[in-house]
Parts: sequence; structure tokens; C-alpha cells
Amino acid sequence: MKKLSWLGLILLLIFSMVLTACTGGGSKTSKEENKTEDGKLSLHFMKRGFGSIHPPADELWMWKKMEEKTDIHIKWEEIPDESRGEKKNVIMSSKELPDAFYGAFGFSADEVAKYGQEGLFIPLEDLIAEHAPNLTALFEEYPSIKQAVTMPDGHIYSLPYVDFSGPERSLRYNINKKWLENIGIDDPSSITTLDQFTDVLRKFKSEDANGNGDASDEVPVSLAPGAIGMFEEQMLGSFGMGNGGLKAAGMKLYLDEKGELQLTLTDEKFKDLWSYFNMLWQEELFHPQTFSDMEYEEWVTEGTQDKVGVFSWVGPDYLGSKVADNFVGLHAFEGANGDRVLNWIDHPARGTTQFMITKDNQNPEETIEWVDYFYGEEGSNFGFFGIEGETYEMVDGAPLYNDEILNYEGGPQLGAFQYVDNVYGAFYPYLEPEPAWRAKARGLEIDDIYNANTEEIETLEPETILPQFQSTAEESAEISAIMTDVDTYVEEMRAKFVTGKADIEKDWEGYVKNLEKMGIDRYLEIRRAQYERIQSQ
Repeated sequence: MKKLSWLGLILLLIFSMVLTACTGGGSKTSKEENKTEDGKLSLHFMKRGFGSIHPPADELWMWKKMEEKTDIHIKWEEIPDESRGEKKNVIMSSKELPDAFYGAFGFSADEVAKYGQEGLFIPLEDLIAEHAPNLTALFEEYPSIKQAVTMPDGHIYSLPYVDFSGPERSLRYNINKKWLENIGIDDPSSITTLDQFTDVLRKFKSEDANGNGDASDEVPVSLAPGAIGMFEEQMLGSFGMGNGGLKAAGMKLYLDEKGELQLTLTDEKFKDLWSYFNMLWQEELFHPQTFSDMEYEEWVTEGTQDKVGVFSWVGPDYLGSKVADNFVGLHAFEGANGDRVLNWIDHPARGTTQFMITKDNQNPEETIEWVDYFYGEEGSNFGFFGIEGETYEMVDGAPLYNDEILNYEGGPQLGAFQYVDNVYGAFYPYLEPEPAWRAKARGLEIDDIYNANTEEIETLEPETILPQFQSTAEESAEISAIMTDVDTYVEEMRAKFVTGKADIEKDWEGYVKNLEKMGIDRYLEIRRAQYERIQSQ
């Protein structure tokens, strides 16, 4: 009897374990329970909300059409920007997660790796291979995009935002063409060297370039508040430190002539760059508030008053639509040693944390198939233009938004945002469509948007454009400990060297030694190991 009792108990336990496995266990919902009343699969996605400028996601035209296409109902939960950070932490520490996080929700790559290793986000590489033909093809054709989303443990926990548009991924020197005409330059494209650019700035300063009779109110270089670091990264390509692109510059790195990873911050060429900035400052060619507080509105006001000669941004409308047509965009200048590289250009995998599937998702195959649609041509175009005959018509071989969108009070971009998601806010889990089509949909040519010769971009790109390097938890902690001090110190010394409060010739060696004491050599060692790792993936 005793043996039979124990046998029965064992069988009962086995039956309970099998039953638990079949129903998903714990608080997870079974596939059958994830059905709507009309039998559609229902998934719960969480995304960034856009409040009053955008219809709620569950009412958006695009998602209604997507439900018709897939027979999958998405229960959207939108979180406004002001509470997204706090909400994210609460959600990730709770017992119940959405099925997926969609779009730019604020997760860093380090957080994605952490939550992936903890099992809160599931690995996606096998799902991609079996159920995501568009992503598979994209990874095969562009291995560096796969490298960008592959974590150090070899897993992919998140999907990228991909954009191959050179103009949208790059920065320009926007130069006041009216001022150029006033100083005798009718062809802005003739300005190709750093010396020519500097000569233009000097004439802007001394020759009453805005033509108002006051030769003292022009600001040759006026950067948006806090943008001196961006301008510095932009200038690397004229000083021999441009190979590697934007993400390399952000990591304080570039590739030398041998293809080896080097630091910018301690390089003699970086000293030359800061010396150039010091010259601009001494000759009063920089805005006097470049290193002090300045409100964005104040900066824009000076632009509308025709006091700005040059500023840096992707497009000229950042200074205000009223003066955008006054500026022409130039991409790069040749430096003293013949270097002319448009290094401020982002990697095509501009974002790497745009879609994560959580452990609570009981339908990962259907979920990856759903999002994979947007990495193919059809889904890419659908997410940006909509559907022919409903939101656009084909005109001369390209989409053109309908009149309701084109004549929308807030402009065609916000007009399209009333129908489709992927035109505003950026960094969605998808492949951006053909850049020329994006312009033509608004009734424009691509060069009209940037006031620049965009065909020139490809000829000036770096030889190699690196993705962001992914870190292990240990590497991330060590990098953070080093760079927190380094970044503060470099910002302090940039201001001192450029404004002349420190003598760059006398104090450069001390600056480098201080960085070495802070661990900058160890930082380079870690980054080189990461570079080797992604090359072997």
C-alpha cells in the first residue's frame, strides 16, 4: 500500500507539471486566451505616445489597415514622453510585461542586454531565421546591421531602425547664401577647403555681410545652444580623424590609415582642431555665447534678424522656416593635409533598440512575422506613405500625398502623421523607404529639403562607417566609470583651450597626462576588443 501511495503521488506530480507546461505556467496567457471575440490573435504592445498631435494608436488609420492585413489585433498602450522613463522602470520590475515594446521607448543598448540576459526579453535570432525573411535578407546583404544589434553574448534581443538616406543621416554647414552674394561669392559650391571657409567667415565679420549698414552685428558661426561638441565632431573630417563616421566620433574614436582604432581626444590632430577653434574665437568668428547659456528661442531670433552666417544641422529649417531658404548646405571642407571627409554621417542602423519581445509573449512567431513586414519594400512604403488611392497617388513614378495631407495646417509631415506612424518621431522598427520618394511625397525634390547637392554625399562618405559597439555588463560599468570623468574634463578643457583661458601649446601635454590618469588608455583597450569582437561575428 505504501508503494502504491508513493507511485500515485509521483504520477500526480508529473501530471501537474505537464498541465502547467501546456498552459504556459505562472501568469502567462495561453494562445487560445489571446483571441478577440471574432477569433483574431490579440497582442499587447507598448509604445511612445504623441498626445495632441497624433490620433491614439488604436484609432490610427495605419493600425486599422494593418489589422485587416494580418488578422492580428494590437492592444496599444501609449506612454507620454514625460512619464516614459519612470514608467519603463516600473514595468520592467513588475510581474507582467507587454508582449512587445514598439519604437523608441527609451531603452539603452545596455538595458536591452541586461534584460535579455535576465530573461525578460527573449532572443530573436532563431525567430528571425525561421519567420522573418525581410530581416534575414537585410542582415545577409548588410552584415554590419546585424552586428549592430548582436549583443556580446551572441544573442539579438532587439530590432533596428534602418535608414540608408545619406542626407538624413548626415550634418551640413548651412551657410547664408545672401551673405555670400554680398561678399562676392555667387557659387557656394566653390567653397571646398577649410582655408576658403575661414576666409568667408572673416569677410562675414568685416564686410557688413547682411547689408544693413552695421558691420558689427553679424555672427559668422552661430551654433545651436550646446552644439559645440557636434560641430567639433563634424570638423574631425577636415583634420584626418573622419574615417569611422558619427558613432565612432561619439565614442571618441576613428580609424587610421592602417584601419586601426585610435582615440581622437589625445591625438595631435585633435590638438590642431582645437587650435583652429581657438583662432576662430580670438578673431571673434564664433558666437560670444558659444560656451555659455543661450536659449534656443534667442538663437532662432538672431537667425530671423539675419545675424547668423553659418550654423550646423541636418537641414536649414532648424533655424526657423522663415529663413531656411537663405541658407545653402555644404558637406565637408578639405583640411591642411588634404583630408575632406563627411564624417558626421550615421550608420544605417541608426537605432538598435526599437522592438523587443518579452518573456510573457505566447506568440513570438506571429509577432516577429508581424514586425518583419516593415523591413520589406511593401511594408516600408506602407508605413511611410500609406496605401495608393487612399493616402497617396503615384505621380511621375513616385508617391504624392493626397491634398488633405499636403494642405494640413501643420504641414504635410504632421498631415501624414494623422494616418501613418513612421513619418514623425523617428526610430521605428522598420526600413526607411527610398529617400527621394520621401521628398516627392511632399511635393518636393530631395535637394530642395536640404538646400544642398545631396548626390555629393556618397563621394565624401568615410571609407568605413562603424556601428555603435555593444558592451558586456562589465565593460559598460568600466566605460561608465572612466568616461564620466573624462567627458566632464574634456568639456571643461575644450572651453579653456578655445577661449584662451588655457594655452594649448603649453598645457596640451598636461591635458593628455590627466586623461591617461583617468583611464583613457584602458578605455581604448576595451573599445579595440569590442571592435575585434564585432568583426568576428
